[in-house]
Amino acid sequence: MSRRQFLQWAGHAGLAAAAAAGAPALLGSCAYGHDGPPGGAGPSGGGGGGSSDTLLVGVVAPFSGVGSFLGDIVDRSLDAAVRQVNSTGGVGGRKVELVERDTGIDPSAGPRVYADLVSKGVVGILWCGAVGFGQALPQVRRDHMPLVAVFNDPFSSGHLYPEGGEAGRSVFQILLPDRYAKTVLARYASTDRGYRTAAYMYDSLLDPDATARARFEEAFGAAGIEVAGVESFSLLDSDYGPQLQRLRERRPHVLYVDGLAANTAGVVSQLHDLGAPYVDTPTARAAGTGGDWHPHVFGSPPGSGDKSWVELAGDNARVGTVTAWHLGGLVYLPSFAIGGWMRKFLGREPTGGEESAPDGLAALLAGVRKAGSTDRDKVVRGMEEAGPLTFASLEFGFTPERHLARIPDEVAIVTMERAALGPAPTEPPYALGREWSPGQVFATTPAGPTQLVRPTLEANRRAHPALVEQILAEGYGTQCTKRNGALTPECKVH
Repeated sequence: MSRRQFLQWAGHAGLAAAAAAGAPALLGSCAYGHDGPPGGAGPSGGGGGGSSDTLLVGVVAPFSGVGSFLGDIVDRSLDAAVRQVNSTGGVGGRKVELVERDTGIDPSAGPRVYADLVSKGVVGILWCGAVGFGQALPQVRRDHMPLVAVFNDPFSSGHLYPEGGEAGRSVFQILLPDRYAKTVLARYASTDRGYRTAAYMYDSLLDPDATARARFEEAFGAAGIEVAGVESFSLLDSDYGPQLQRLRERRPHVLYVDGLAANTAGVVSQLHDLGAPYVDTPTARAAGTGGDWHPHVFGSPPGSGDKSWVELAGDNARVGTVTAWHLGGLVYLPSFAIGGWMRKFLGREPTGGEESAPDGLAALLAGVRKAGSTDRDKVVRGMEEAGPLTFASLEFGFTPERHLARIPDEVAIVTMERAALGPAPTEPPYALGREWSPGQVFATTPAGPTQLVRPTLEANRRAHPALVEQILAEGYGTQCTKRNGALTPECKVH
């Protein structure tokens, strides 16, 4: 059996988590230790929520294993958010406490973790990128459990209400849908950069049915880009040489890596070893006319939007790699509260993604407040009727007809910049955004995800005009390249 076959088998058999993490499947909350609250109360009348002075919220995330960087984001952001909520009176006088659980990379752990949280009497659950979401979904629907998909994407797979049916009405989504992200990235590749071919590398363990692959082919095909090759890898793979050698023969302008941070780092490093690192747009396009292969690397938000891939790749991490995120994720903006809470309570700066779990928490707590109850059906209706919410970052909300927090016009292109190197040398030149200046959020950050302002400027302005004007006027994000005060696509790197 090959290594890849073993990992695929182990993931489904429940062994991969132990092999990768060397840790138990359940991670106790900080509030209660490893076993959760003693004698945790079960649901009463379809509700729950803890004791008379405590409101319990379940959190499921990859706190161990190769996806643990997501768990770190969830842990530090919710720590700050819960302290903020409790320092301002809690929810109706009840303190909020988290019950955290870990699935590692074992999908079969999803139902078990879910059942454990139900037994503890949680009022709702934040599912934050952990595997096992689809496996637990039938139980969530059966129980009408209020659940916020923070880093999971039922919308793109057609499982989010109302598309997913009345039975899934208790599920809401904060995450930017992969469907939206790939559409915007394909348009950027085609209309802004002028690329005409693209290849796709994806994790077959996380996407066994190739649904994300189908979305890639649909989005890039609709943008007029030929899909020149598709290669798969498995979650824990470290050797991408055979796949890259095959793609090198086809010389695509774009290489889209759909995986986690370690996968992006590995692919980028091995492109460097092949003598094929990204240089700039003209060089990437030249591969189709006889030039050497130097593809522009695109990727998914957890793989190419988290700074940990730059740390793993070291000097091989080239500026210019892009992904997509949403305007509310520009955590370096001073108008967003999450940065202030992290500085106040943790003495830390946000690095990207910290708005998501706190906003999911806010939606759940708003439902409890609106319902005046922890009855599950009433909390769900309360979340639908709470109206616009502003908590960790940008205003968002749900309605009885829409359980997705994001809209297409909020999608932004995000690029990874490196402070030590400054802006990448290019002609014409560009400058790093204000977030890298002394005293700003990224001032002590070696690398970080920052908005590439130009490609989605008009759409973003339609969605949030005041925020866009703040970004432009105060100089946040990468705004290359300006001529006579206007942004142009002349910057070769971006």
